[in-house]
Amino acid sequence: MEHHLLCTFSSLLLLFLFLFSSIPVTSQFPFGSNKQAHNYSNVSCVENERQALLQFKHGLIDESNRLSSWIGEECCSWEGISCHKTTGSVLKLDLRNTVPFDDSDDDYFKNCLGGQLSPSLVNLTNLRYLDLSSNIFSGIQVPAFFGLLKNLRYLNLSSARFDGEIPHHLGNLSHLRYLDLAWNSLSIKDLGWVAGLSSLEGLVLSKLNLTAAQDGLQSINMLPSLTTLDLNACELFIHPHLSHVNFTSLAFLDLSLNKFNNYRAPPWLRNLTGLHDLRLGSNSLFDSIHGLFDQMTCLVHLNLSSNHFCNASSLTYLDLSWNNLQGSIPSEIGQLINLTYLDLSHNNVQGSIPSEIGQLSKLTNLLLTRNSLNGTIPTNLGQLTKLQAFDVRSNSLTGVLSEDHFAKLRELKYLDLTGNSLALNVSSSWVPPFQLQEIWMQSIIVGPRFPAWLRTQNELEVLDMRNASISGAIPSWFLSKNKSFPLGLYLSHNFLAGHIPQLQRVLSVLALNDNRFTGTIPEDLCKSENLSELDLSNNLLSGRVPLCLGNLRDLQYLFLANNSLSGQIPSSLGNLWGLSYLHLNANKFVGKLPASMQHLSNLLIFDVGDNGLKDTIPAWIGEKLSELMFLRFQSNNFHGPISDTLCQLSHLQVLNLAHNNLSGFIPRCFNNITAMVSGQDGGLAIESQQSLQDIKGGREVEYDASSLELVKSLSLSANNLVGEIPDEIMELVQLQVLNLSQNHLTGKIPDKIGNLKQLETLDLSMNELFGAIPELI
Repeated sequence: MEHHLLCTFSSLLLLFLFLFSSIPVTSQFPFGSNKQAHNYSNVSCVENERQALLQFKHGLIDESNRLSSWIGEECCSWEGISCHKTTGSVLKLDLRNTVPFDDSDDDYFKNCLGGQLSPSLVNLTNLRYLDLSSNIFSGIQVPAFFGLLKNLRYLNLSSARFDGEIPHHLGNLSHLRYLDLAWNSLSIKDLGWVAGLSSLEGLVLSKLNLTAAQDGLQSINMLPSLTTLDLNACELFIHPHLSHVNFTSLAFLDLSLNKFNNYRAPPWLRNLTGLHDLRLGSNSLFDSIHGLFDQMTCLVHLNLSSNHFCNASSLTYLDLSWNNLQGSIPSEIGQLINLTYLDLSHNNVQGSIPSEIGQLSKLTNLLLTRNSLNGTIPTNLGQLTKLQAFDVRSNSLTGVLSEDHFAKLRELKYLDLTGNSLALNVSSSWVPPFQLQEIWMQSIIVGPRFPAWLRTQNELEVLDMRNASISGAIPSWFLSKNKSFPLGLYLSHNFLAGHIPQLQRVLSVLALNDNRFTGTIPEDLCKSENLSELDLSNNLLSGRVPLCLGNLRDLQYLFLANNSLSGQIPSSLGNLWGLSYLHLNANKFVGKLPASMQHLSNLLIFDVGDNGLKDTIPAWIGEKLSELMFLRFQSNNFHGPISDTLCQLSHLQVLNLAHNNLSGFIPRCFNNITAMVSGQDGGLAIESQQSLQDIKGGREVEYDASSLELVKSLSLSANNLVGEIPDEIMELVQLQVLNLSQNHLTGKIPDKIGNLKQLETLDLSMNELFGAIPELI
């Protein structure tokens, strides 16, 4: 499973932007009307404005009846309406959807307004605040008549699903201070109208298509009062040169996910001396860290040649992630004394982590994942009392981490050390100062004993100590804590032994594969109703699979391979309708495949190879399991003909029926398996750490997750198949492996076998074929 750092901080960013778009009403964007806009029940409503609001309501779809209060004479007391305390004029119309967005939550959609927007709003001549955000106005454009609301100070239409082109009429709103059009299906060919918004302080256009608006930045540059500019993910070409920089008052600038046309940070950034928050992530910036900071002269002036530092104290948030920045982190970074957030992840930053980072006393997030950092982690990192997240995943760091590295990290919640050559050396009596929520220490030496300090961690939601050199038993205290929130536990590839302990803690993931556990699968697992992944493969488990596993309706990944499990495959597994991966191979299962498995319609990988199953190939596999990409029944006692229904599995990339007792002819319809013919399925959607085995060149080959998506294989060897090799097999031009050996096939090798140009392994041996060998070119 991929770790969740990117998702976690993307969520934080969205939360920040949501709060930011709400707060300015009373703080950063103080409207003259705001102090006077209230729901006064004793204020008389202006009649023509009341009528205008009723006309506006008439055009709306209001499924949840949010506007039920819009009755009677006093419109100033209606939901979402605020009026001037003496004149009664409507100053504020706030109809944003306050239910948090969740695409699986009906409450959000029911609370959305929709329908049409009546031009009657132009009769609200004193309207200063209009918020229609987070509703659903699909299929309609932003109304041009909004440009007639001349007194507007605040306009928020974000996440409201407007379509089409933004009307240039909005440029008439010369008093507007805040404009948010983000997260709509809107495009802009010309941003020239923006220059008319002479009072604008905040402009948020994130996720809009600005590809055609190549003059966009020049137009925005005409706004001298701008303090917030959000152009995240707009596909805008950021030109390096502006004739004159007018928006020098910028405090927040987000240019993430755009196109810097010379792949270097524009030199005009040096003029933005008041920036607090700078986001340049995901822009393919090909620059050195030194060069980048040097171009931002008065923003974070880290000019190593002069050691000059200019006005760096203003910067609090710096995101340069997902670029191609190179070189080492300058030691002068320690002078960014107000920095709270630093993200240099997914670059090619080299060298060591400078000890000067320990001077950043306000730092809450230090994200350095996937770089080329080496050397040791400085011990003074442990002095960062505000640090909440520390991520150095996938670097080349070395050395030993001691208690000093964590001495004062009281606020630390997220720690990721994965993929470095690090060792953790703390005493058995150590009590950490923090309460971590997520620990990622895969391939870090944590053992040999199970870490006793984990007993103090009461807020854990994820623990990943895969391949951490831990041996012995899991102590009973570890999973005995009954918490209201589930734990994702990854302890695979260690030397853990004994029985799997009794579970009181509810789990979302349990990965104990590649250890030395013995005994049976505990039925306590079935209490974890939210369990999405269970991996107990490659252990020494025995006994039967608990029937109650069929109650885990959220289970998507079930890996029990390479144990000594016995008995029949429980029919209750057919209740796991959300299951995508099912690995039961290399056990001692007997009997038939349960017919209930035909309900596993989401199954992508189905592996029951290397067991003692005795059955015909059920027709329902091809008829019901239509999403299958990998099907492996090798080394069982399947008998009878190969069902023609397998030809309906158009997404199938690997079919392995080798080493069974199958008889009859090879189906001629195999050319209906589209993935082997055209290869247009794009590969398996690998989301786990698992690997699969298949036959290649007469031997088992293990494919890891990174290469599995490329595999196309057909193995029918060591059966009792008869007849000729069908010409239709020669249409499977994407095949890399074709193994039909050890059967009773007759006739000639098809002349068209040369069509299989992707073949890496071809085995037709130990059959009764005759005639000339065709040219394979």
